[in-house]
Amino acid sequence: MPKQPLHIYKTPTADRKIKEIIKFSVQKLGKSTAKNYALDLEKTIRSIASGKLKTKINKEFSTRFSYYRVNKHYIFFEIQNDKLIVVTLFHVAMDIQNRLTDETTSSK
Repeated sequence: MPKQPLHIYKTPTADRKIKEIIKFSVQKLGKSTAKNYALDLEKTIRSIASGKLKTKINKEFSTRFSYYRVNKHYIFFEIQNDKLIVVTLFHVAMDIQNRLTDETTSSK
């Protein structure tokens, strides 16, 4: 019997960032490209939850969160019990280590 996918929970920060990414993409690349980008993000999150993608931990970024790169963004998440918790997203050009530390310590 196949393993059930994890329940997906997006933190308010992750939700906000996804909306910002889509808004930016619409402005810079057009609606069609933005829609495809959003679909890629959501498809990737679902694939992580179902265990179909090999994710990574990079100790330079965090020892707590795993990540997966989608196009020009990293999705950071953790798994707790039967939940995939999408914590945040960052553009690949950002100072991820410092931003991740800032975001995860200020939200506590």
